[in-house]
Amino acid sequence: MNKFLVLFFVVLFSSSVLSEEMIEVKALDGKVSVYAPKGFEPMPTSILDKKYPSSRRPSEVLSDKTGGVTLAFNYTNNAMQPNQVNEAHGAISKMFHNMYPSASWIRDEVILQNGQTFMVMELITPAMDTKIHNIIYGTSVDGRFLLAAFNTTAEQSGKWLPIGKQIMASMKVVK
Repeated sequence: MNKFLVLFFVVLFSSSVLSEEMIEVKALDGKVSVYAPKGFEPMPTSILDKKYPSSRRPSEVLSDKTGGVTLAFNYTNNAMQPNQVNEAHGAISKMFHNMYPSASWIRDEVILQNGQTFMVMELITPAMDTKIHNIIYGTSVDGRFLLAAFNTTAEQSGKWLPIGKQIMASMKVVK
């Protein structure tokens, strides 16, 4: 009986993840690639203006049609070499813990993925009228610091969180 339940949940989970067709998306002029849902498109300027103040706007943002699920790339001007990811993780993690003291933390670590070192922070933060599930990756790309973030509202996380994890696990720096 227990094996049947496990099999049922594996099939249920797999079908929800596979319900979105994933395609390779290149960001930052081809410097980074991820597999994202086919329906993810550049966020319209009207939503960008509301969601991100211009001084803090990411370099590129893809989203679902509602704008409630996003994949943002912020290719900063901050210098960073691959051997500095661990140090940056410590500083950025501390900053996030201070900025969001009520956040629920899921992951806060440095990993090796697709041959590249990434800092990873996964947390749920309060927002105006909901909670936001964030999966944030940071790494060095051509000597500069890249932050990439997948975000979904708590209400949409049942559908989108497995997909977001799949997106972020596919991220690689194109050399």
